[in-house]
Amino acid sequence: MPIQKTTPPYLKNIILFTIALVIAAVIYIVDINVPSSIAIGSIYSLVILYSWILPTKHISIHIGALCTVLIILGMTEKSTSLPQGSLEGFNTFISIIVVWVSVTLVSAAKSGYAGLEKVLSQLENKVYDRTKALLKSQKELEISERIYSSLYENSNEMLASVNMDNEVMRCNETLANKLGYTKDEILGRSVQFLHQEESIFNLTNTLKSFNEGENIKNVELQLKTKLGEVIDVILNISLSKDYGGNIALKQFSWTDISELKRIENERIAYAETLETKNKELEQFAFIASHDLQEPLRTVTSFSELLAKEYSAQFDETGKDSLNFILQATGRMQNLVKALLDYSRIGKDAEMQEINFLDIIEELKKDLSLKISETNTHIEYDVMDVRVMGFKNELRQLFLNLILNAIKFRKKGVHPIIKIRSQKKEKQIQFCIEDNGIGIANDHQDKIFKIFKRLHSRKDYEGTGIGLAHCQKIIDLHRGKIWVESSLGKGSKFFFTLKT
Repeated sequence: MPIQKTTPPYLKNIILFTIALVIAAVIYIVDINVPSSIAIGSIYSLVILYSWILPTKHISIHIGALCTVLIILGMTEKSTSLPQGSLEGFNTFISIIVVWVSVTLVSAAKSGYAGLEKVLSQLENKVYDRTKALLKSQKELEISERIYSSLYENSNEMLASVNMDNEVMRCNETLANKLGYTKDEILGRSVQFLHQEESIFNLTNTLKSFNEGENIKNVELQLKTKLGEVIDVILNISLSKDYGGNIALKQFSWTDISELKRIENERIAYAETLETKNKELEQFAFIASHDLQEPLRTVTSFSELLAKEYSAQFDETGKDSLNFILQATGRMQNLVKALLDYSRIGKDAEMQEINFLDIIEELKKDLSLKISETNTHIEYDVMDVRVMGFKNELRQLFLNLILNAIKFRKKGVHPIIKIRSQKKEKQIQFCIEDNGIGIANDHQDKIFKIFKRLHSRKDYEGTGIGLAHCQKIIDLHRGKIWVESSLGKGSKFFFTLKT
């Protein structure tokens, strides 16, 4: 498209002013050549009216002054040739009045028009700004709508917008795909249509409660697919209002919990099976350990009787064999007792408020002989925090860990045991530290398992069940127990209890 050339503004102004001057000059020439009986000077009002289109603000006044001068000059020019009594003075007066009336009218009109133009300009600016804001809002609204539609359609939740008659007005692809329908097959139908028959009664009560103002959150229902399959869901309902604050739609959101339900059912079944097995194992352990004690006592009694009454008749091999029998039955009795104690942990016990300071002081008194014999030093810095727990079991926990620290001491080194505690969120953490022989890294995950021994009986006596007791006691209190250690550098046993 060719570029059109426009006249520069300053050139337009020169042309307009030149035309004004030409008109004024023509009127002046006419004026001085017209009889005095005619007030020809009033024609200068045409120049004043023409000044409307001139750009300068007060140009009408300037042109009025110029026309006044021309009228006076015209009168002077004609006065020498006019007879006495002519109307030239009166005509001059009339012309000047007409000129300044025109000046006044044009100035007032021009001023009013300028004000109107200003108002119109302001209105145009406001309209422009408002239009710009509306366009921006419309664009933002369109973006928001696109985002909402994208989130709505691609949500993992099954979503539907339902009117006050419980008819589906909109739904997302997730709902349609999950149920095996097309959107057209769902839209316009009652929301009850989507639910399994046994859930419709609960849904009806839920909608009734919602209409009465009750919040609907996580209501368990079942949806039915096109093929008749059942989907376990939880339903949430919210309101959508129009600009007037009136209820427009009810927003339904179903969350598929079929997999969670399956896992939960498996967990419940597994827990029930595990509980049954545990009871059977506990019963077996109790019966086995209890029934084993009688024959063990018999073997021990007769072995001791043989050693007392007939040992003189045995040779060295017989005496060694008898000693082995006595030692083995002794270990067996200890092991059976340990098993019996293990099976009884937490059985028929009642939770009570635990004072750990009292437990530690009692253990120091009960172990005073052992502490004195081994020159053990026990120091503790324990918070006076009370927790609910099983007192006998927790006492056994501290006892086992302290005895372990004394038992697995370094040769020629006096045992030092430090007991500390600290508060961590909603639990208290204990640490029982010793300066003993320590535990290798590759053995630290085994020590809490039953019958797991790390040392031979020649070096350290025991059943290998003490730390398994500790693990079961901590599990009973829903806490955690672990160890931090390295060979030759002692051990730190940590455990937590809920406050």
